[in-house]
Amino acid sequence: MERILVGIDPRMTGLWSVVFALNLAKRMDVKISVLLVIDPALAGKNKGPASEASALRSRLEKIIQDGRSEGTPIDYFLARGGFKDELIRFIQERKISLLVVDYPLADQNSGLENMPELLGEIKLRTGCRIEMVHSRDVK
Repeated sequence: MERILVGIDPRMTGLWSVVFALNLAKRMDVKISVLLVIDPALAGKNKGPASEASALRSRLEKIIQDGRSEGTPIDYFLARGGFKDELIRFIQERKISLLVVDYPLADQNSGLENMPELLGEIKLRTGCRIEMVHSRDVK
């Protein structure tokens, strides 16, 4: 069974990675874990209102609930710490075979400008395959 981790950072505004993982689950025998990582060091520096983070979390939980209602096994975890360190720890502890993350767009001002380097280090330290999902332009 394939073990997929969807890594979510509240500074990312898209949740296409979760949708992508759910679509994989429809075609393959997979177990999905969703890890929302909140960095306490950045909590006070968040430029957006707390309601934006709360709205992201509500949307995420709604997508997870919908996936579960369709019979997809999804575990949901919350971690406090640095995004990279928490993903690496989770991948190693749970023997994750595929990491799926949203690739932040430059205009999102997510603070994750070094995403290629971050993902490169995760791959080097874990050997896990990585899938980056770009947001679709919905108008």
